Amino acid sequence: MYNSDLSFNFLTYLFVFACVKHLSPQVQVLNLISVLIGHVSEVVPYSNLLVSFFQKVWEESSGESLLQIQLLIALRNLVVKLGYHSPICYNMLMPILDRSIDINHPDELNLLEDSLLLWEATVSHAPSLVPSLLAYFPRLVDIMERSFDHLEVAINIIETYILLGGNEFQSMHATSIARILDSIVGNVNDKGLLSTLPIIDLLVQCFPIVVPPMIGSTLQKLVVVCLSGKDECDPSKTSVKASSAAILARVLVMNTNYLAQLMTEPSLTVLLQKEGIQTEENILLSLVDLWLDKVDNVSSIQKKMYGLALSIILTLRLPQVLDKLDQILSVCTTVILGGLDDQTEESSDEYTSATNCAETIPSKELLRRQIKASDPINQLSLEDSVRGNLQTCAALHGDSFNAAISSMHPAAFAQLKQALKMP
Repeated sequence: MYNSDLSFNFLTYLFVFACVKHLSPQVQVLNLISVLIGHVSEVVPYSNLLVSFFQKVWEESSGESLLQIQLLIALRNLVVKLGYHSPICYNMLMPILDRSIDINHPDELNLLEDSLLLWEATVSHAPSLVPSLLAYFPRLVDIMERSFDHLEVAINIIETYILLGGNEFQSMHATSIARILDSIVGNVNDKGLLSTLPIIDLLVQCFPIVVPPMIGSTLQKLVVVCLSGKDECDPSKTSVKASSAAILARVLVMNTNYLAQLMTEPSLTVLLQKEGIQTEENILLSLVDLWLDKVDNVSSIQKKMYGLALSIILTLRLPQVLDKLDQILSVCTTVILGGLDDQTEESSDEYTSATNCAETIPSKELLRRQIKASDPINQLSLEDSVRGNLQTCAALHGDSFNAAISSMHPAAFAQLKQALKMP
């Protein structure tokens, strides 16, 4: 379809819309305009025309939920089609978005689903977070505390804010982030939790010092998730436990002192008792059992998190560590010999590839790849960590350590020496 034909069609539909006075044909015409936007090869030339039209429709659609819903759909299509040119419509778009995500408005229940989809599209195609978009984020707290019906879209919105907003977003909305996560974890099913855990992991990765204390209540709930019930016959529960344990492993690796403190907080003990969960005297040792048990149920990067966390456990001045020494070293050996320390090079290649084609990759996806490639876990050597912490363990436990090492199966010990490049 040629641009002249498209221009004619736009003008025709706008004229028809202006002529019809009944709701049903107006909705139909608006739907046709929305579809037409999706078929235009270049929508920027028509943006001023469409912006003026949509502004007028919104102003005249008060109380007409069906028309407003169709308008929100059309606006979403426009934003997606404009891509990173979408700020050219912000003067019209932002007041509409502001009003439509206000849950205190009488029409909120009718508009919320399409409003959230428009919000998601707006931030996903934004070259940066303008002040008005940053200011809208607390609205998500009210929406999530009311219902989890739109959890998946909300998670996508949160991820985009983290990726685009960085430190400014985190510092500005720390309380809102904590409230949202605390309201989700422990109150949604396994599917909902599995969609939320990557956001928690992303936050800890990007802000390892400030975020864990900020979301301490959520992390305590993840400990409960990890240590509660059996999951052998339920793959989704296994995935939830394994992924939750990986987040706690990341916290231990990237903010060791905080996780150690968290494990000793009376509020965590009370929470575990309330759930009827029996643990070892040292809660961290109960997590060790989970890391040992679930290592085959996680991704490569999560395996490395487990391994690094287990290597840190070797530095604890606890006799129980020696009881688990064989298993800890077995897992670490398997991870090292699996070549997972080479992920840094792979991630670097991915980063280079993403950077080279930055012109064709949406900025959200590019940022996601860059953050994945720059994950500090990739930069750490599990081999060096185990080697150094094993020496610390030997110094702490002396003859007891020597006895524990001597009791290892010769084949397992030979693999350990190979992994650590020991003579």
